[in-house]
Amino acid sequence: VKAIRFSAGQAHVVENECILCGQCFAVCPQNAKQISWDLEKVRVMLVTSPVYASIAPSFAAAFPGIGIDALEDALQKLGFQAAEETAIGATIVKREYERILREEKPSLLLSSCCTSVNLLLRKHYPDILFALAPVVSPLQAHCDAIKQRHPEAKTVFIGPCIAKKREAQDDTLIDAVLSFEELREWLQAEHISLMPKADTRCGGNTRAFPTAGGILRTMERLPDYTYLAVDGMDACISVLEEIRA
Repeated sequence: VKAIRFSAGQAHVVENECILCGQCFAVCPQNAKQISWDLEKVRVMLVTSPVYASIAPSFAAAFPGIGIDALEDALQKLGFQAAEETAIGATIVKREYERILREEKPSLLLSSCCTSVNLLLRKHYPDILFALAPVVSPLQAHCDAIKQRHPEAKTVFIGPCIAKKREAQDDTLIDAVLSFEELREWLQAEHISLMPKADTRCGGNTRAFPTAGGILRTMERLPDYTYLAVDGMDACISVLEEIRA
């Protein structure tokens, strides 16, 4: 989104334009950008509170052959109380989308699941925010559900998305965010191995939320609506321009 400016020979990210897509981190030849780590913050939380992990569905790709039960075993060795799939929150969000379409019948509804797309809308397309679903993200919904069951709990999201770190800063329901890389290095440092085991829990079809078109594949289709999945920031911008026009 052209959120980088140059002055005095240095590149600077323009905060009120950045959507945390991570492109600057990926392409910078000098590795000038670093992703913030919450590891020490989480270690302190483990000493003072029961901590529950919300695991992104993409753990299946990050840790091949390892299910949610095996991940929970490893996290409990680190001191976590328990681990659950963020897909639990995705189910709550999906049902609310279906309710809005069925009962409120808006002419247009945009998913509110992706932090970067939400930032894109708020910072670059504020005039079409009316179309954004007034629904929390699956992560927020899951952390809220955990804290309703365990009021004293702290929640930690573990996943691949750096934008979730900003979501945690802006939301009191999410206490910290770890990347899969942080978790992997932490497990190695503690000499904890991930051991495959049969899962006793299933995340259901909302595990597909992070994939292209995954949200729509889980939803009840109403005959009055056309359903469109858009993948990639360029395509999102193209659609938002069409909506604006």
